Amino acid sequence: MNNLRNRLSGVNGKSKRVKEKEQKIWSEIGMIAGAFALLDVIIRGIMFEFPFKEWAASLVFLFLIILYYCIRAGASGMLMPRIATKEELQKRVKQQRIESIAVAFAVVVLTMYDRGIPHTFFAWLKMILLFVVCGGILFLLRYVIVKLAYRRAIKEEIRKKSS
Repeated sequence: MNNLRNRLSGVNGKSKRVKEKEQKIWSEIGMIAGAFALLDVIIRGIMFEFPFKEWAASLVFLFLIILYYCIRAGASGMLMPRIATKEELQKRVKQQRIESIAVAFAVVVLTMYDRGIPHTFFAWLKMILLFVVCGGILFLLRYVIVKLAYRRAIKEEIRKKSS
């Protein structure tokens, strides 16, 4: 990544201040590109209702930007505040569970709004299954992130004690 950045850079052997400014400029370029992709999805996809093939690439690009940001922010510990005690961990897990159930419920409601209220037993079973799977996967992902944040805090605490 640094090699690519050095090749794109106009100045080699620069100071830390110049590198920070250049990194800020690149992040602004990424935000502008993401904004254009979002605008494309909104205008061509939602307002003018063009065929999906015409704005799908913008949607994929937008999804990749969001995914990359979430991975980088999660890996750096930005998305989850420090969890130092077992009580904080339990509180955070409970919060993640409630939020996951709320999101899963919203997905089911939006699906029913889009497709209509189910009329058969199997259609209702599908909605229940959608709720369980969506909530379960979301909770599992968020639980792993919380556990990793807790482990990171414990490791840092052990390092400080041993130093």
